[in-house]
Amino acid sequence: MRHTCITFLFLILGVSGWAQLDSLQYLDEVILSDVKLQQHSRGQQVSVLNDSVLERNDHFLAGLLKFNAPIYFKENGHGMVSSASFRGTTASQTAVVWNGININSQFTGQTDFNSLTTAGFDQVAVRHGGGSVLYGSGAVGGSVHLNNHFHFQNAFSTEMGLEYGSFNSYVGNLKTRLSSESTSSWFSFSHQASDNDFNYLGTERYNENGDYKISGLGLGVAHLLGDHHSIKFIADYTTGTRGFSGTLTAPSRSEHRDINSRNLLEWKANLKKFTSTLRLAYLDETYRYYENRQRDTYSYGRARTGLAQYDLSYQLRDNIKLAGVAEYRLTNGEGSDVGEADRQVGSVALLLNHQLNRFFYEVSLRGETSDRYDSPLLYSLSGGYQFSPSYSMRLNFSKNYRIPTFNDLFWRAGGKMDLEPEQSLQVDLGHQFNLGNLEMEVSTYVIKISDLLRWTPDASGLWRPENTKDVLNYGLETSLRYQKNIHQHTFHATSTYTYIKTKDRTLGKELIYVPGHKVTAGLGYSLKKLSYTYQFMYTDEVFTSSDNAYKLDGYGISNTGLFYSFGKPLKIRGGVEVRNLWNTYYESLPSRPMPGRSYHVSLRIEI
Repeated sequence: MRHTCITFLFLILGVSGWAQLDSLQYLDEVILSDVKLQQHSRGQQVSVLNDSVLERNDHFLAGLLKFNAPIYFKENGHGMVSSASFRGTTASQTAVVWNGININSQFTGQTDFNSLTTAGFDQVAVRHGGGSVLYGSGAVGGSVHLNNHFHFQNAFSTEMGLEYGSFNSYVGNLKTRLSSESTSSWFSFSHQASDNDFNYLGTERYNENGDYKISGLGLGVAHLLGDHHSIKFIADYTTGTRGFSGTLTAPSRSEHRDINSRNLLEWKANLKKFTSTLRLAYLDETYRYYENRQRDTYSYGRARTGLAQYDLSYQLRDNIKLAGVAEYRLTNGEGSDVGEADRQVGSVALLLNHQLNRFFYEVSLRGETSDRYDSPLLYSLSGGYQFSPSYSMRLNFSKNYRIPTFNDLFWRAGGKMDLEPEQSLQVDLGHQFNLGNLEMEVSTYVIKISDLLRWTPDASGLWRPENTKDVLNYGLETSLRYQKNIHQHTFHATSTYTYIKTKDRTLGKELIYVPGHKVTAGLGYSLKKLSYTYQFMYTDEVFTSSDNAYKLDGYGISNTGLFYSFGKPLKIRGGVEVRNLWNTYYESLPSRPMPGRSYHVSLRIEI
């Protein structure tokens, strides 16, 4: 009852600390990451988490988004495999986009959100709804964008963060920037590790084999070649070792090791009304899985992807922009369970933006060809109208898809070569309100998915991938943001609420691991050098079996933190945080308890 009261209080106060992307000002920055996200997403909600939000949240990407986005995460335990469900879709239907490049695994088609840390990024953005025209396979329910920025000004800065907490958990990160009026560079390093041996609440047992170590290196360099040309390079390298904890009934001795390398080179030319952008990327994804970490026996996989993308845009008039994007992607995969396989995908997209006073519309088309299957013509049609300074409305209709992964096609124990891509139709109606200190957004949507790819057991009990289901998802998303300054006092309240209804039209049942309701809320207060934060998340019950016979209870958890800043010119901020403040027992997968109350102290230094 206490949690319910807190939830509705925050819903009244307001919501998540995000802003629409088109309202942001980029004055002295060149945004390396994702021009398409900036210029071709007006018909859909784009929520932005800036660097200050990243600093004061869990350093795993899953932990950040659980409390700040309408995305549900299914976790095998804290720090273990974490998969996303956006608008009731599966983990493979949520794209993760690194500086404009889709980086979902070529093996599973999804991203493990606990394998990514937030320290190396300047901004995390969430794009709601279908985005396959812009980002290809998997962008069905929505997409998560990891972006890096470049600043061109004579400056040098260094930021260092240290944190230590319960279960012998520690985090360290460093980021240095050096720039002039024509050259900008940055370097980042992060490392976090934990014994992760928390007690299972209400028992004598503790989390065994759940330790993890994750490190990341980042590098970016950009140079302006005169007034019209620029060249940029960005690289990200991460490595992780995790023991996979067992369940309440089955212990585990397994270990997972992964290495991911991402590299991007971009050359941009601004020539009067034309803007030409050439992007070359190389992605390398490697993993090893040890069933028994005490033995040198493992399964493995490696996928190497080369990508070439050319983007040419033309400013036809002040209010009309045309763009064409051509892309070629070649992937070579190998592994103990899939053998050797290649994939080639080529695509061409056409994009149109037109602003007519208070009305705008966007038209996007994408055609794709592959060496293994026929892809449908994809499209996105958007429009919006600004009725007044305080109210606007937008509408988007899109066709999206997801291609079979390497595991779907080539898994030796059951892959199938004749699978078809998933296809989906989605309609999204949004309303935006700006009422002084209060900003609010309300979206309703319907998603119809056909040929849904899933793994099911055959008559012999062997699991195989099939195009089996037709699924209908519909729901409501709201987000609120309130901020008020009174003399030296600043009050900030944020919240999101999500209602989702799903239906497997073949079985007449709801989909598993889709909560009907999810609420996030946050409250912030600052006075001079002192600041306080409180976060709350409620997740509704979820079904865990296709016949809806079994389910997990819903839960509400809270985090709180107190911070103090001091020092000049050296800026120092110390903080104390308590996570899972009420020591709540909860599971997001059966028999896999999550941590109870934990304590963390942090120190941040800026030079």
